[in-house]
Amino acid sequence: MKRQENGSILVLMAGLILVLAGFAVLAIDVGRIYIVRNEMQNVADAAALAGANCLTKQTLAGSTSECTSSPATALNWDIAVAKATSQLGLNSAANLPISTLDSGHQINAGYWNLLSGNASGGTLSTTFTPITANDKPAVRVVITKDIGQNNGPIVMLTRMIFGGGADVPMTARAVSVVSSPSTVSPGSLIPQAINKCMFDLYWDSTTGSPKIATATTLNGVPQVIGEPWRIRIGSSYHYGTCESGQWTSFKLDVNSASAIKELINNGNPDPINIGDQTWIEPGTKASNYNDLDSKYPTPPGADVTVAVVDQASGWSTNSQTPVVAFAGFHIDDVRGGSDKYIEGHFIKSTVASGSSGIGPYYGTYTPPRLAQ
Repeated sequence: MKRQENGSILVLMAGLILVLAGFAVLAIDVGRIYIVRNEMQNVADAAALAGANCLTKQTLAGSTSECTSSPATALNWDIAVAKATSQLGLNSAANLPISTLDSGHQINAGYWNLLSGNASGGTLSTTFTPITANDKPAVRVVITKDIGQNNGPIVMLTRMIFGGGADVPMTARAVSVVSSPSTVSPGSLIPQAINKCMFDLYWDSTTGSPKIATATTLNGVPQVIGEPWRIRIGSSYHYGTCESGQWTSFKLDVNSASAIKELINNGNPDPINIGDQTWIEPGTKASNYNDLDSKYPTPPGADVTVAVVDQASGWSTNSQTPVVAFAGFHIDDVRGGSDKYIEGHFIKSTVASGSSGIGPYYGTYTPPRLAQ
């Protein structure tokens, strides 16, 4: 009887060991699934962010997959896709490199609607129109591990040891966008507010780009036909309502040339949001045009971001007015003395470092962020 009991215990122990071994192998498989899933998601995220970072930048000379830090004159869709693909090939999952040669990856670019969380118009397209405030340039990355794709599905130890079941395919998706900001960080703006009606004269909101010159002169300013209109922004004391700008001290009520000079050198001291009140300072302050020229010598000038306010009925100085947007502007020339103007043109694809949120697109973008 005792031998029978011992035999039964041995059988029971063997079965228990087998069950415990099965649970241990299953735990290993489940852990591997989570690890590889996270690895693949990290790879997709990194590739999408790297690609979106190149959307607003120029292609590096002599390269097919790298961008520079300089802003592009138009969204650089091709280099964004190439950069995402290149970044993908630098990473691995399940201790095996991600392939950029088989069908286990899809990388494309186009407009993404942040409100719906889907491609604008249903299909990711670089030519989608009309562009609304929620349609943003994006790079989408999809990577898959399955039969014939990225070294195959995840091999399950439980299948290999115990038979039955199947290996596990896996897919990771990421979408990275560059948005137009509703908030800019300290140091992002020059202390010059421009009038929205001026912006509307020289910006095509349908295409999201500067209007192009069709004549060789405009208000005495020489033009190059086929390039953005070149305009002069002077104070409201010398230029018409929709042809003028005014020095602003942001959230500070400081009406002095020395205070404006400090803001020229250091930018806005506090974050500025769309809807925030900004002080419109009185006077021409001719010396500040010289200060601006010292900060951004011309040539070559500089790409800057300016606050846009709505003063279509006429400038109200020594008072506050809300910011309605942030615009990209290239300074070509600055003149003080008897001239007192900033000459340049509106631009697209500038990036305001540290900016965030979703605002109307006036030529300025935020750094890339993940939308999916």
